[in-house]
Amino acid sequence: MKLLRPRASRAAGIALAVLSVAGALPARAEPSAADRQTARTLLIEGRKKRDAGDVAGAREDFQAAHALVRAPTTGLDLARADEALGRLIEARETAYEVVHLPLGSDEPPVFTQARAAAATMVEQLEARIPSLQLRVEGAALDQIEARVDGQPIPRAALPYPRKLNPGRHEVVVTAPGFQTGRREVTLKQAERAPVEVRIRLVPGPSTEPKAGAAAGGSMGANVGGGQPPPADAPAEPRAPVPLWAWTAGGVGLAALAGSAVFAVDHMAARARVEEECPGAVCDRTVHDFESMEALRARWNRSLGLSVTLGAVGIAGVGAALGGILLRPRVGGERASSLVPIATPTAQGVVWQGVF
Repeated sequence: MKLLRPRASRAAGIALAVLSVAGALPARAEPSAADRQTARTLLIEGRKKRDAGDVAGAREDFQAAHALVRAPTTGLDLARADEALGRLIEARETAYEVVHLPLGSDEPPVFTQARAAAATMVEQLEARIPSLQLRVEGAALDQIEARVDGQPIPRAALPYPRKLNPGRHEVVVTAPGFQTGRREVTLKQAERAPVEVRIRLVPGPSTEPKAGAAAGGSMGANVGGGQPPPADAPAEPRAPVPLWAWTAGGVGLAALAGSAVFAVDHMAARARVEEECPGAVCDRTVHDFESMEALRARWNRSLGLSVTLGAVGIAGVGAALGGILLRPRVGGERASSLVPIATPTAQGVVWQGVF
């Protein structure tokens, strides 16, 4: 006697078990001749689209054909299209339906072959469908409302793995008084993915009494004719930064950059003097009078420009910071600011304001 392979024997067992109870299923009205002809045309067109690579378009034809006749062949093609599109759950449901379709008295062999293929497909898809294990921290189970891709999960089912199609999914967890928790997860075929979501309490206003109210007691209530103290007024907006502040800051930064350049040049000249003219005495075979004077002039010029530009830069940046930080408030009672001055005898900034 020929023995069946383990996979084939399991598929045959599923098919036989389903066929044994098929008679208990409610009978469905027989499709009309027009339904069968339309379904046959849709099935042919769908297979052409599938072979051409248009699986999504083929699935629409298979779905319409299966809705008309509910035959094992239309259901099997629909399940295979869903499987190719990554809709493993829908593919398994349709294949399971094919296995459970009532057995006709004069069923053609192609229907029998489709049932056997669907039974094998059910078994294979069961192992390939991934699941998500949700774990929520921060709130009690009876407070939690969870959704996956917008579909709610009953609280009783939250502790158990949830079957999903492969691909990206969004998990949203809410609870009264808690911030909403969101997670995105991408599932692979046959994956069992734990997803942890921690939700936190919504921060509320402090309930501690203010120090002034606690210390003043009833005296604070009497101020202003018994009215409660007014809420803190919003800070008055400041005037825009004056143009001179931006100008002074730009000039100051440029001067500091120039000071750094001349400082580097001074250090280079100094190093050359120390190397070629030890003890301030230059070797006449290396330097003549003109080259010695040029080196000395470079030393003094670089040092002087570095110090001068550094002072100018610090003054410009300081004036800019003062103009930015001390600009007057719009509508305020006290207005103060720094104003630059430049005269033939003096340069700088003066404080202008009300005290």
